[in-house]
Amino acid sequence: MTDDQRDARLDPGVHLARVDEEQRRALLSIAGNSASRALARYVAALAISAITTLIAIPLHRAFDLSNIVMLYLLAVVPVAMKLGRGPAILVAIVNVLAFDWFFVAPPYTFAVADVQYVFTFIVMLIVGLVIGQLTARLRQQAHFAAQGEAHARRLFAMARELSAAPAAAQVAEIGERFVASTLRGKASMLILGEDEVLLPGSPARELRDVDLTVARLLLNQENTDPGTHELSAAGKLYLPLKAPMRIRGVLVVEPADPADLMLPEQRRLLETSAALIAIALERVHFVTVAQRTLVDMESERLRNSVLAALSHDLRTPLTALVGVSETLANELAREERPVGGESKALAIRNQARRTAQLVDSLLEMARLEVGRTALRKDWQSLEELVGSALAPLESALAGREVEAALSSELPLVLCDGVLIERVLFNLIENVTKYTPPGTPIRINARRAGDVIEVTVEDRGPGLPPGRERAIFEKFTRGNRESVVPGVGLGLAISRAIVEAHRGTIRAENREGGGARFAFTLPAEEPPPSEAETAPMA
Repeated sequence: MTDDQRDARLDPGVHLARVDEEQRRALLSIAGNSASRALARYVAALAISAITTLIAIPLHRAFDLSNIVMLYLLAVVPVAMKLGRGPAILVAIVNVLAFDWFFVAPPYTFAVADVQYVFTFIVMLIVGLVIGQLTARLRQQAHFAAQGEAHARRLFAMARELSAAPAAAQVAEIGERFVASTLRGKASMLILGEDEVLLPGSPARELRDVDLTVARLLLNQENTDPGTHELSAAGKLYLPLKAPMRIRGVLVVEPADPADLMLPEQRRLLETSAALIAIALERVHFVTVAQRTLVDMESERLRNSVLAALSHDLRTPLTALVGVSETLANELAREERPVGGESKALAIRNQARRTAQLVDSLLEMARLEVGRTALRKDWQSLEELVGSALAPLESALAGREVEAALSSELPLVLCDGVLIERVLFNLIENVTKYTPPGTPIRINARRAGDVIEVTVEDRGPGLPPGRERAIFEKFTRGNRESVVPGVGLGLAISRAIVEAHRGTIRAENREGGGARFAFTLPAEEPPPSEAETAPMA
């Protein structure tokens, strides 16, 4: 790391100062080169005027002065076509002076014996200036047209290659090759990865001469100041690859001649190239996202199909196993068989019930995923739903303090009572599994704007940091190596049910320890009761 880079890491203003210094040097270099080229053009224009005079002197003996004037006017045309407007104006003026000096009496003086030549000089100067102006404009327009055609042809070729590039690396290689050939210099590309880190566009390219701090500074300024388009540093130009959605990277250009960076047509060409590259990168990004989403959807559909098939195939034998085990337990109890036989039969029954419950959960999850579960909505009382969810867990809640704090002004909820009861059951059962025995449970329900929020809180060990959202995924558990029975479907089923009701569900850690699970349901106004709608006597 250089001293400048180390200082810039401490203070980004160092890079801005260095950028201004580089731009000032580039401007001075361009000014010096432009002055030298302009001087050469004017000297060449004077040489052409001198050559014209040398040709006109011997012709003066055979031609009239009007023809000599035509010769001088003709000399303005090649000067304007090859050297530009300024030299053409100079030649028009010098030709008038040369005509007066060498051919108008008295010769070799600027005095005029015949006043009519003053009019000749004026007309000659005006015609020369007009010819030079029109010819220079035609030359400039022809140059711009040819240059624009060449740029359009090159941009079309690059756009055609970019449209067929399947990956970001190919887009970077095409863009770098095109920009490098256009400016006859070097070009490299930094692509913004998914983790917001700038990476080289070509994996084999080493970014030794690229200042990552300047590139990152450009991205930060682009996010805060939309008017910032590029930065220059160490003879290089840093342009953001700004696509319609966001910035996709940075293009670093180092031309053979730094003065080329200040030419307007080169800037426009670079900006257009950067825009095409950015659009291609964004296209590749969204194609990748679409392919990944399609694969995930197909995998999810296949998994749901397998789960549904297994659930259907296993439910019948499991139901039969539960019935047979219960019958066996009853018979053993009546016949007073050896001690322990009944408990073994009950163990078989409990395991069969647990397996049957797991199969039911798999089948319900598959149905919810494919949207085949029809919601039977009706106006429900949350207090009754909470009571119904607590009843099956009476043995699991033994020794725990359960507090149900439901607002007295809580309205009825339009929902599928069986499914919402299942959500409450899953959340409360989850607390009984993962919190120490005897710890309290608190259930709250309140109206918050246009939703009704229900929370289940505990005082257990809480959730693993960073997994507050992951625990709602299928087959995901808070502790991967846990002795608690289960496969991680309860919270996934709860999320699917809540989202089917157009609600949300979340989990978070409580201050002071414990976890909080909260879900919301839309709050709708219940219909008026019969007492309210009955006419008054």
